[in-house]
Amino acid sequence: MKEEGNIKDFQKKFLDCNDKFDTIFELTSAASKIIAADLTIIKVNGALEELLGYEASEIEGTKIMEYACEEYKEHWHKLQSELWSNQVPFFKLQACLYRKDRKVIWVNVTSILFKDEGQIYGFTVLDDVTGLKHLQESESRLNMALKYSKLAVWELDLKSKLISRSASHDELFGYPDKQEDWTLDSYIQHVLDEDLPRFRAAINEASQGNKMDQQVRLKTTDGTIKWVNFQASPEQDETGRPVKILGTIADITKDKLHERHKDDFISIASHELKTPVTSLKASLQLLSRLMEEMSDRARAMVVQANKSVNKITVLVDDLLNASKSYKEQLQLKKTVFNLYKVVDECCVQLSFQSSHETILDGNQDLEVNADAERIERVIINLLTNAIKYGPDSNKIHIHVGQTATMAKVSVTDRGIGIAPEKIPVLFDRYYQAEQVKDHYSGLGLGLFISAEIVKKHGGDIGVDSIQGKGSTFWFTIPIT
Repeated sequence: MKEEGNIKDFQKKFLDCNDKFDTIFELTSAASKIIAADLTIIKVNGALEELLGYEASEIEGTKIMEYACEEYKEHWHKLQSELWSNQVPFFKLQACLYRKDRKVIWVNVTSILFKDEGQIYGFTVLDDVTGLKHLQESESRLNMALKYSKLAVWELDLKSKLISRSASHDELFGYPDKQEDWTLDSYIQHVLDEDLPRFRAAINEASQGNKMDQQVRLKTTDGTIKWVNFQASPEQDETGRPVKILGTIADITKDKLHERHKDDFISIASHELKTPVTSLKASLQLLSRLMEEMSDRARAMVVQANKSVNKITVLVDDLLNASKSYKEQLQLKKTVFNLYKVVDECCVQLSFQSSHETILDGNQDLEVNADAERIERVIINLLTNAIKYGPDSNKIHIHVGQTATMAKVSVTDRGIGIAPEKIPVLFDRYYQAEQVKDHYSGLGLGLFISAEIVKKHGGDIGVDSIQGKGSTFWFTIPIT
């Protein structure tokens, strides 16, 4: 009787355990299934139904191979061999499966063996890692793109001063392998001494909440000098305090070399052109003195020739002024002069070349300490630009004003205006707005040269424009 009671107790405990297993199997959030030795699916839970998009009745009785991606079927055969042939207690693999809607999902699979009524089954848990897989693939593509574009990503923690960076980051500095740690000092030891103050200032500005855009030269581990462009934006906490700086580093060495070669060519070509143009201009001046003795047709041709050679002279000067070497060597010859009078002289000069009426107003007694010749060049460029953008606007308004420490000249036209997306590049070298580049000669250097002259004075230059209504180009320079 006692033995019979023990058997009943065992059976009861077995049934209780079986019930508990079924309950756990059904309610667990982990996608689970039970498979036989031939990989037939015996039982699935609700989480697996949700994962594959099938009802349990559609899955049970089928084989796992029906859902496996072709290139991963061999992995399942490996699982089958290890568990049932080699009696390995558990086996793990990563595989991709097709859902009912034919979307591909990635899973980490863990299978363990258990016996039931003399049969050996596999209890398998599938962990959905599709999101992680896509993230890894995206990261891999990003790292490859960064590597071949010579672009690196970095993130500075302002509290710890440690820098997280992309896989190709350290290669920019000449390291074959990724360094264990990277800090702000790691950058500083590679930046050339001449560029270090600008780099420190840019980092400091970014740590105060401003954007960073700074070009510096680096010395790599093998002594190579590289030009790189640091660009970054601060990341703030909930209180608005900057806590991180996230940015990129681009290798712009080739761009700098191309720029230098182009500048060298332009400088040489423009200098070579200057001599024959000067001779041509002198010859035309001599001809101009004999115009009274010429026929009307000959006089008209001399006038037109003078206009054309003046245009060529301006273009050659623009080429010289736009070269990199010129920018670095630009020296200002400052004197105190009446800004209003200089603007007025420019308006008079322009009146001989255009039918536009210039209306000048403002402070007639405003004096500034600046390079009069170069400021005159800026004003002429802005007036010429107003004519370009306002071909049907007969009037150009010029205003001379001042703030506490700055003088300001504004040139307003009522022309076609400028698209907002074009304004940030309007003062770049060789840029010409699409609306005018097909109708007016020039190299797109006037505004660039004007900007360089104004910046050299410690001033600013810009434009306010509404498409269809016109534009106001302006610049400021210190009064003293």
